[in-house]
Amino acid sequence: MDTGTGPSLFPLHRCKTIHLVRHAQGIHNVEGDKNFKALMSPKFFDAHLTPLGWRQVVMFLYF
Repeated sequence: MDTGTGPSLFPLHRCKTIHLVRHAQGIHNVEGDKNFKALMSPKFFDAHLTPLGWRQVVMFLYF
């Protein structure tokens, strides 16, 4: 995107910034890979992070 002060095709005051962030791996991701129907289980409504998920969070914080 043009960050200069001159005219551009998309003026900054008319643009929006969208940040897309994927959540870290949770136990529901692991179980869903084994059995897709497991994702519908109420047990995974508020699933906890796996050890890999916690490492992903730490990597994101220090990125």
